[in-house]
Amino acid sequence: MSTRQTPLLEPVATSEPSLVQQILLDIWRTTLDRDVTVTDDFFESGGASLLALVTIEQINQRLGWSLNMGDLLRFRTIEGLTSNKAQPQAANGERAVIRMSNQGSRTPIVFLHPGTGMVDGYARLVRLMGADRGCYGLQSPLLMTGGNRAVPDTMEGIAELYADLLEDEFGEDEFHLVGSCAGGAIALELVRLAEERGLGLRRTVVIDGYLDVRSTGEPDPQELLAQYRDDIIRLSGTSGVFQEAKPDDLDEHTAIRDVSAAIFGAAKADDGAANAFARRIYEAYRLIARALTVYRPEPVDADLLMLLAKDNFTLGDWRSVVRGELTAEVMDSDSYGMNLCLTDAETLVARIEDFLGEE
Repeated sequence: MSTRQTPLLEPVATSEPSLVQQILLDIWRTTLDRDVTVTDDFFESGGASLLALVTIEQINQRLGWSLNMGDLLRFRTIEGLTSNKAQPQAANGERAVIRMSNQGSRTPIVFLHPGTGMVDGYARLVRLMGADRGCYGLQSPLLMTGGNRAVPDTMEGIAELYADLLEDEFGEDEFHLVGSCAGGAIALELVRLAEERGLGLRRTVVIDGYLDVRSTGEPDPQELLAQYRDDIIRLSGTSGVFQEAKPDDLDEHTAIRDVSAAIFGAAKADDGAANAFARRIYEAYRLIARALTVYRPEPVDADLLMLLAKDNFTLGDWRSVVRGELTAEVMDSDSYGMNLCLTDAETLVARIEDFLGEE
């Protein structure tokens, strides 16, 4: 019989910031160009009217909220915003391609979502790279709240859909791609499509991407549920606040509650809208996991930069399918997957900027 695990997060000011609060911290730190906490007053921290408008626009773009200047004037701290104006939505519900920074003179970068379907794990890279470069995130359409959210269940089909989205966004304008984890496989397929679709793709970077070419069947449902829960909690930085749950002792209801608490705070663990969003992430997570399981890429003529974790065992598989110049570097870090984008952002940015080769 399953033993229900309960979240240990408490809805108090001293708890670890939720994922939404961390996204807001990244946005404020970028627009204010200084370090802030969840209790700092936006305007006392240097937030003039123009910066306030930029900040509001970024919050609405990335979180899918509907803030206005009056909201920020009334609730001047991140703690105040998330207590009074937070909506149980942590992604743009209307668009799959979202802008994560202002425009710039250099070629823009599109960050491809990993298995979670969310692009917020790239926030530190965006903060470091977005000063003179437009940065975009391509999140899973399954996170959208309205319209046609149908997504193919193969990597090839997903890439075809995303090529359409990129063509709609950029036309023939040039852009770079960065994909981490499952986003690396999506990037590989987009490189294959770029020439025949007339996409302005220039250079491609894969951060700890995995190929699962030796898989023999669909992922175990219980293990996948546990991985989904653990990946979101790890992304939120609140791992120490939750009980460890073994796959056999975890049910979907508990996993959804824990994910809702990690994203929105413990007070939203049983919120219906928060749970609905957590289920959309789970839907995206399962689709990508199954697509990776059956993905058997044909050789691709591509020039790639690969920045890998120490335990990534799939470099040989990447070398077998990349028929261009593959520049691979194993990172001197104990992190892996999207965690590399959080813990080793400065090192990654230096390697990526050098590879892109733009002054």
